[in-house]
Amino acid sequence: MSMPVLGLIGGVFFAGAQCNPVSSLSENFDAYSCCSMGVVPTCWDSVILGGASQIISSTQPASGTSQIYQTGYGTGKISIVILPTMTNISDGTHRLRVKMKANGAGYLELGYIKDAIPETFVVLQPITITNTSYDSTSERIFTIPTTIPAGMRLAIRNPGTSFAGHYWDDVVWEPIPNLATGETENLPKIGLYPNPVHDELHISNVKNVETLTLADTSGRILKIINNPSTTVSLSDLEKGMYFISLHFKKGGDASYKIIKD
Repeated sequence: MSMPVLGLIGGVFFAGAQCNPVSSLSENFDAYSCCSMGVVPTCWDSVILGGASQIISSTQPASGTSQIYQTGYGTGKISIVILPTMTNISDGTHRLRVKMKANGAGYLELGYIKDAIPETFVVLQPITITNTSYDSTSERIFTIPTTIPAGMRLAIRNPGTSFAGHYWDDVVWEPIPNLATGETENLPKIGLYPNPVHDELHISNVKNVETLTLADTSGRILKIINNPSTTVSLSDLEKGMYFISLHFKKGGDASYKIIKD
């Protein structure tokens, strides 16, 4: 894999190439090594402002040999890592999975950006990181709203509000498991029904679920239920699309798209 071209314009580091949009993605950064500033995979981009840092790090990655590292604290010390252009970013069919850790109380932001221009970054979801290693809590699953404007790209920003060094690895852009096929070999078999749902959503094999999270298409968390029962009331929701994320007692997560009628 060829290395991206690095440049500096007006204090902004950038890296990128002319690339075709993709519909899926899996990246563990192992084709890249420490420690040149701003290095990201081909077809990604990096923006660095005010003396912030963004490098490839080899400090105990989640897998393989490498990971992204972002740090910098203070006004204007911002780094943004921008994912490739995706053909289906706002289709409501895919989700982003990424493993994260920090060496202190960490804070990042998931959002979207246009043309690697830092002023266009819009926050979709704040990311608070308390784990200092890649453990059972390190994997994050983000549902992406269908309202993202055309021409935008997903990005992860360190806004410079935390002293911590932030590490992340094993980035996957993948289809959201649907209710019929949302099981994986390593997770308990779960059924959610009916779909569309009117007032009550039923969950089978719920004894294996530790936490249920319900979010709308903007990524806003509406409900967090610990040790949910087999029936979850959704009568207070408006009609539309929602995302259910289940965290299992023995580790692992699964996400499902549901329609409220």
